[in-house]
Amino acid sequence: MVWTKMLTKTALVSAFAASMWLVGGATAVRADNVGSCRRNVDKWEDKLERDISRHGYNSRQASHDRHELGEARESCDRHYGATWHDRDNYDRSFDGDRR
Repeated sequence: MVWTKMLTKTALVSAFAASMWLVGGATAVRADNVGSCRRNVDKWEDKLERDISRHGYNSRQASHDRHELGEARESCDRHYGATWHDRDNYDRSFDGDRR
């Protein structure tokens, strides 16, 4: 009787671990594509523009957004090299100022 309880618990824990592994792997595959990388960079560019217009160019918010935008671009460069962005959009200055 004791061994059946232990076997049941082991089977349940193993099934749970396997399902978490599968779900975690599927999420990483879905999120790991060039389109999501570009959308993330676009999101930070838009947020930077909005915070510059609301709080000013040298504000704390704009500085944070510049940092996050740089991190997003570096991450895309690490994963996809120069293929993740279209040349026309990326030629803007690093801080998102489109003057």
